[in-house]
Amino acid sequence: MHEPDTHVRPVDRHAIDEARAAGLEVLIVTGRSWRGTKPTYEELGLTGPAICYVGALTVADGTGRVLSHRPLAPEAWDSLRAFVLHEGLPVTACVGADQAVVEGALSVGAKGLVAADTAFATRRADDFPPWESWNSYAISSPDLTHVQAPPIMLAVYGERAVRRVQNAFPTGLPQSQFDLYDKVAGELALHIWHQDVDKGVALAAYCGSRGIQPGEVAAFGDMPMDASMLQFAGLGVAVPGAHPALKRVADQVAEPHEVIRAILEGRA
Repeated sequence: MHEPDTHVRPVDRHAIDEARAAGLEVLIVTGRSWRGTKPTYEELGLTGPAICYVGALTVADGTGRVLSHRPLAPEAWDSLRAFVLHEGLPVTACVGADQAVVEGALSVGAKGLVAADTAFATRRADDFPPWESWNSYAISSPDLTHVQAPPIMLAVYGERAVRRVQNAFPTGLPQSQFDLYDKVAGELALHIWHQDVDKGVALAAYCGSRGIQPGEVAAFGDMPMDASMLQFAGLGVAVPGAHPALKRVADQVAEPHEVIRAILEGRA
């Protein structure tokens, strides 16, 4: 649910502009929602697809028209919903594209489903200090009645709630994966996705649809969830401040603008 700073550094923006001018394609692959991705997408002047929610949602263009959507499995959602409501846990259910949403920016027209990008929260997590900044556009729904179909992701906040969910489902949930955020001491969050959600898989699917070979791809990342994407690409780059686990699987550690300019020089 957290939407980090969306601004691109001028030096990287300039290199990306040069890459696009040279005919290279730029694709955003992110853990952010489409709502959180769109400012960067527009800043870069992109017009094609964007892969959001770690690969659970792909939009076709700036309208947010949905190309693919992978919500939680119904069996997993039913179990999760019953448990968190019974325990009164602080959670947020993020809806990427759900025709059953009662409120939110959902639009279904002649061209198909459009990203909803709505979030519904049961309550604030007292032991998760940045709750407000992570849930800036969440709508209060203590009993989650607004979420009438499986969401694209469930976020559990605070150590007490996270441990209760982990203890309740020690072997996981049907067709699901648990992603623990523990980057900052005292700020523990658990994101629960469909088991097939993966940045590398989503990027490979997109490249396959466009006839792009892995050797023609350079991918950049900073967190462990980027590992499959970097491993798919012919050139996988971890930025200097990346998580150590990602640096270990990357082909190199470098600033994006340095790599982009090296690629352009190699094409000259």
